[in-house]
Order: sequence, then structure tokens, then C-alpha cells
Amino acid sequence: MSGTDSETGLFEAMYTQRAIRHYTQEPVPDEMVRKLIEAASKAPSGANSQRWHFLVIRDADTKRRIGEYYWQSWERAYGSRAETEPNIQTNVRSSATHLAETMADAPVLIMACIEHDGTPSTMSRGSSIYPAVQNLLLAARGMGLGSVITTLHKRYENEIKAILGIPDNVETAALLPIGFPQEGYRYGPTRRAPVEEITSWERWGGTPAGV
Repeated sequence: MSGTDSETGLFEAMYTQRAIRHYTQEPVPDEMVRKLIEAASKAPSGANSQRWHFLVIRDADTKRRIGEYYWQSWERAYGSRAETEPNIQTNVRSSATHLAETMADAPVLIMACIEHDGTPSTMSRGSSIYPAVQNLLLAARGMGLGSVITTLHKRYENEIKAILGIPDNVETAALLPIGFPQEGYRYGPTRRAPVEEITSWERWGGTPAGV
């Protein structure tokens, strides 16, 4: 079994986390999947409601059907059927295209879901599920597993819910492929905009006192 979380500290995990979209066919043990979901369950949620639910998908035919919808979504958003030319880095496009073509081959898919009261979907609903998703991604990083948050499947929300038997009062939030990274695809330092470029003080565009 590859991977270990014994040497990965919190900040190291955050500072080296990146999207991993290429996986080996090495099986991911159930105990590792359980640990990922346990880590997700430690996240905060609105009023501590914990209305999340995680669907673990291993069945090949189910993964194939979900993968077909994911590929159709990719084609509509970024492929030959995209309405506009998407602004996406070449290396990211190549990696994301690979995932769209091979989603069904990931050893495990985890669908993160959130229960709701029937009101229309809003950004605030995500505040009770996406922290859990990030916990899961960080746990994957710590355990040597690869993953990436994807949401393209939501173009076919109703169809996906029908495949998985998801109730009407539950919304899917993220589809997470899980697997051990292929050779040549690893976590590591990431390039991000410096804090000064993405931070304002007191009001939009404001600088720190004394600057």
C-alpha cells in the first residue's frame, strides 16, 4: 500500500496540495476511504447541522455512466462543443482533459452531497459542505493519495442523482476521484499570487497602515 500521513504536517499539506488527475490502478483500501471521510466529518458546518453525506462509488458500470456524463460536461465547457474559447492554461487543460477521458478509471469516486430544505441552491449552502471537501482533500494529501475537486457533473445533476438513488432533498456538491498518483505526478510547491495582490485592508483596494 502506497502513501503515509505520518510525516505530513498541516501547513506542509496546505502549501503543497495540488490537483492530481492521473492515478494508478492500485486499489485504495476501504480503511483509507473511511479515514478520508472521517477527516471530512471533522469540518465545521452551519449550526453544526452536519447534513453532509458521502457516496463511495467503486462499481465499474456506475463509474462508467458517471464518467460519460462528466465527459459530456467537459465537452460543453471546454471541448469542441464549448460556446466560447475557455481561458485555461495549456498544462491544466491537458491534465483536466485526461481526467475527463478517464474519470471512470479512478479506483474510487466519492460524491459529496448536502441535505437541504427544498429552497433554491445558493452559495451559502456550500458553506456547510465545502469545508468538509477540503478536509478530505488535505487528508488525501497527507495519506499519499491523489484527488481533485470537480463539479462539472452538476450539468447533469438530475441524471446523476437518478443513477445513484439520491433523494430530492439532497444536492450533489463535488465529485472526487481518488487514487494513488501515477509516477511523474506528485504533490509539491505551488505557484499562487502573492498575498499583497489578493488582499485589501479595511476597504476594497486599501493598503495596510503605514504603507
